[in-house]
Amino acid sequence: MIDFHSAAEANRRRSQLLVGVIALLVLAVGLTLDGLLRTYLAGWVPVVTLLTLAGIAIALRLAHAFGDRIVLASLGATAPDPSLHEHQQLLNVVREMAVASGLPVPRVLVIPDPAPNALATGIDPAHATVAVTTGLLEKLDRAQTQGVVAHEMAHIGNRDTALGVTIAIVVGAVALLADAAWRVRRAPASYRAGGVEARTEAIPALLPLLVIAAALAPLASRLVAFAISRQREYLADATAVSLTRNPEALAGALETIATDRRPTVRGTQGTAHLFFARPAASAAEDREGFLADLFATHPPIAARIARLRGMK
Repeated sequence: MIDFHSAAEANRRRSQLLVGVIALLVLAVGLTLDGLLRTYLAGWVPVVTLLTLAGIAIALRLAHAFGDRIVLASLGATAPDPSLHEHQQLLNVVREMAVASGLPVPRVLVIPDPAPNALATGIDPAHATVAVTTGLLEKLDRAQTQGVVAHEMAHIGNRDTALGVTIAIVVGAVALLADAAWRVRRAPASYRAGGVEARTEAIPALLPLLVIAAALAPLASRLVAFAISRQREYLADATAVSLTRNPEALAGALETIATDRRPTVRGTQGTAHLFFARPAASAAEDREGFLADLFATHPPIAARIARLRGMK
């Protein structure tokens, strides 16, 4: 039997390790770009650095401020109708799980989609939203719905919604910085420090880092982001069990979803990591192993069910 507290702590440590890996990738790319700029464009290093940091900060701010609204609007999410039994039950369950988790009651929305699924968004618990599909409300019983809502509340409490947005932007920044490093390396002599032929003795030492930055870092950072997403799913499952004390209900919800793998109509590759289960069936998502793990935003449903049924 797996103790859910131990499982949650183990997945939290793995997530921290993976975030550290992304930080190292950013550092490697940054040092490469800094070295190239000092070689080619010495006088512009502070300006370029400030512009880069300002751009990343603005992108983070805009994404945190408007990202969840854009996602929810794209999914056609609307307020629940309390006159409908399933909608009122959802509102009751969300309030119960907010009390159990000690978090503010999030905004609740319903997505008009027959595929059973759910997601949480928001920059922090005070501005969070839990949205579920009509298919989930129709196909799951109350205990299973409670398990899914507890999972989404766990994402909110664990700050996964903000972490996902931040990592997505950092991954994009790694790709942009790597591209900038490659372009600076190929800059014409007329653009090099003051129009004078730049010193080239530093270039051989920078080439290995340049290869990593331009070719490997963007891919590696994206794969690490996928790995973080998978670990946070396991963590949310374990946290949900601590709230409901009913791992079987969450396992049953996953089984129901596994038997109905129709795609969530408006779910996209860009929003896949936000959902309780991947919004479109994927061969990588259904298999275990190193290669499958590299390209999947969610762990295999079978693996999640096995972990849940092994918890006490």
